[in-house]
Amino acid sequence: MTTQRFAAEFRAHFPDLLGRRVLVALSGGADSVALLHLLREAAPQLGLSLHAAHVHHHLRGEEADADAAWCVQLCSALGIGLRVLHVDHPDPPRGTSPEAWWRRERYRLLRLEACAGHCAAVLTAHTLDDQAETVLLKLLAGAGPRGVAGIRRRGHLAARPLLNFRRAELRSFLAARGLHWREDATNRDTQRPRAWVRCHLLPLLEAHFPRVSEHLASLAEALARDDEMLGELLAQRAHYPPVGGAVDISPLRQLPAALLVRWTLQLASRLPLREPPSRVQLALVSAMIHGGQPAAVDLGGRWVLRRQGKRLHLLPPPCPPFGARDAGGAVTLPGGWRATLGVSPPPPAEHVAQLDAAVVGMHPTWRSVRAGEGWPEQGVRSLVRALAAAGVPAPWRTAWPLLEAGGSIIWVPAVGVAARWAATGGESVTATLEEPWQRR
Repeated sequence: MTTQRFAAEFRAHFPDLLGRRVLVALSGGADSVALLHLLREAAPQLGLSLHAAHVHHHLRGEEADADAAWCVQLCSALGIGLRVLHVDHPDPPRGTSPEAWWRRERYRLLRLEACAGHCAAVLTAHTLDDQAETVLLKLLAGAGPRGVAGIRRRGHLAARPLLNFRRAELRSFLAARGLHWREDATNRDTQRPRAWVRCHLLPLLEAHFPRVSEHLASLAEALARDDEMLGELLAQRAHYPPVGGAVDISPLRQLPAALLVRWTLQLASRLPLREPPSRVQLALVSAMIHGGQPAAVDLGGRWVLRRQGKRLHLLPPPCPPFGARDAGGAVTLPGGWRATLGVSPPPPAEHVAQLDAAVVGMHPTWRSVRAGEGWPEQGVRSLVRALAAAGVPAPWRTAWPLLEAGGSIIWVPAVGVAARWAATGGESVTATLEEPWQRR
């Protein structure tokens, strides 16, 4: 394990990141600590500017607190800036996978930090061993080619420079330099499927097939390349519906059966699903497109494909309506909405409004649109119909948040701002609303 080899791999796989500022996801474990040290050593020749972030999930009490403090000390000693990011609501919503929820929250916080720090990518420390474990887990769960493609080297803002490196060589790299790391006991909890594969199945396979991990990782990489190319070709023949939107069903009916399956898997890959659709779900989607029945198919997590005539709609999970919630600062609303008022700088969000600063003193609140509610001051007879015209998905319209103060509506995201509260050049505050699952 050498810095030169790491730098060469980085240049080969991430030429667009050379000379850029990047965010390093630092858990305190051996892999992420090795990544941080490798990047620091290679930074001069790669032209990288480093910033780090540690996500505190508030799940392991004092042990997690100690992990965060240790990461702060490490980055201080290395002269690298670090932000500790906190998962404010660690309890996942009912009906969702805890692991998937925590992963989504972790990446959401890292993406926000990367955007705020003008970082070109979030670098994570996934290794070849992580890839081999993922491939085995997907195979055992009956996943198809897309699932078995495993961890992608690039995904949105995420980049994974260690996918060609073994966990053991990273630990050897640290030990040779007398460097330390933190151990998370949950990684050895064999009640969890990944830990069982890591502690029992892979060692057994490697005892008889010494290069099995490399072979599994190579299989994943080959499938990922094929999947990416198929996705590009499919997009030319049949569009993917946006969340809350629809596409013409005719091009889908013209696809061969195998390509329709891949189209459905590609669509599902864009959604926050715990697993790709099963063979049964894929067969139901095909039957709906070709025969009209069933009328709708749940792809998982209440993400629904629904056929209406010659259009295929993608509907997100419904959100529960809620009553008045204090609007001060940054708040998380029932159903996954995130809203801010007067926070500077505001996080990236789909909906942004500039309001007269006096609104802060009015004790504003967020609440859901009420059944049958209109907005006479703006000439809106039905807010639900106005939201529909604005493209808001049907399952969200009766729970859509609005900002209110003193019994008057101030802002309805996607519809408009009350004229008397719109900023007109004096002091102003920013209000934002981030939709569940980042619809954009």
